[in-house]
Amino acid sequence: MLKEIFLVRHGHPKQGTGIAYDRVPGPPLSDVGREEARVAGLFLGHMHIQQIYSSPLDRAHETATLIGQQLALTPVIELALAEHRKEETFEQVKQRLQDVITRLDAEPFERIALVAHGSPIKALLLTLTQERIKLDDYRFANGNHVPTAGVWHARRNADPTTMPQWELDLIFKPIVAAPVGHFAV
Repeated sequence: MLKEIFLVRHGHPKQGTGIAYDRVPGPPLSDVGREEARVAGLFLGHMHIQQIYSSPLDRAHETATLIGQQLALTPVIELALAEHRKEETFEQVKQRLQDVITRLDAEPFERIALVAHGSPIKALLLTLTQERIKLDDYRFANGNHVPTAGVWHARRNADPTTMPQWELDLIFKPIVAAPVGHFAV
């Protein structure tokens, strides 16, 4: 049974690729995104995570792989963690994420990391707290409730009668400087 879930948003993606954002493969990570993922991996290195699950899109899988290198874990692709597709309603996204949590809760792991995208993470935050979380104070680029390579920590309450069953905190926001261009003088 799951006791802790680390919800990780992918690192900053490469801009201007022309690749569809909500379809596999999706854009890859930028240099800043790779550094964000590496720093997130260092942060998560002491959390005793037993398994990492990743969206199939390149930016999330690359983030999970870089984090996994710090944790000596190989990410497992989980299709349900994919980006919110244009033809999906948010309720459909919430349902697929609720289904994956139910399935993963039956696995033997107590501490897992899920590397996904802004909308699926929002769906998870709402699902785990039974819609009780107040997300208005958590606004980052493009209206996301987690910054790129940011981490929400979900802890299951010891008392199963406590509602909501999970407590959540935003525990990590990477601070990575954008590369500075070299200019000839």
